[in-house]
Amino acid sequence: MKKKVTSLLLVTAMLVSLAIPVMGAGGDGFVGSVEGGQDVGIEEPEYPKEKPEDDIEIVTDNIVTGGYILQKGVPEVRPLEMIDYPVIKITTLAMSGAANAKVDATNPGASHAQKAGIMTESALPYAKNAVVNSVGDRYYGADSTEAFIDEYELSFFDRVVTKLEGQMDNYKVIQIADISANTLAISSSKNSVRLVFSAPGVKVGSRVMVARIRDNSMEFVAASAGNGKITFDVDPSMLGTFVLMTYVE
Repeated sequence: MKKKVTSLLLVTAMLVSLAIPVMGAGGDGFVGSVEGGQDVGIEEPEYPKEKPEDDIEIVTDNIVTGGYILQKGVPEVRPLEMIDYPVIKITTLAMSGAANAKVDATNPGASHAQKAGIMTESALPYAKNAVVNSVGDRYYGADSTEAFIDEYELSFFDRVVTKLEGQMDNYKVIQIADISANTLAISSSKNSVRLVFSAPGVKVGSRVMVARIRDNSMEFVAASAGNGKITFDVDPSMLGTFVLMTYVE
């Protein structure tokens, strides 16, 4: 499903597929819902009707007809960077893991280097998916949320944030996702795009945290909680793997 950017305040995105299971420190099961959900913005006319060139479209799904994102109005599959209008692509851990698993299955014995550039059905190359998959592995392999965060480099400010929040082990990850932009989105006039993720179980006033991971460094970004959603802003030129967390009593 594709959603249109209507303004900096009306950019929305769907939390695709699965919520992320919590670790043993906080109990088994899921935070949120396996079903996920969506927040829908105002629909705009289809191309090629008048549309500002720097509007950014948010894409959150896999296109099943061949796998890659379709160029709007053209029956041809294309990876993210080949789309000729600004696009931000959200790829959840469930999507990246499944996409790379298919490449692994069809390339038995191949090394990571040999598979790195292979385009997957997620519209991202194998190596890009592997980054978000690695974050998922770290999360599931950590003894606690605090231990997971400690595996990354944090600025002094973000270390203070974790101290002020306290009880970081009560924060459970509800989604891990790669957020990528094509060159046209990066070079657009928009340096702040609002994303609204479905987060069943989150309410107005819930304590939520969103972390961006780039090059083994973690940085927290401002986020707010609504009824069943987490909202935060991103800069198309400063994306990476994002981890969405909510506080569980």
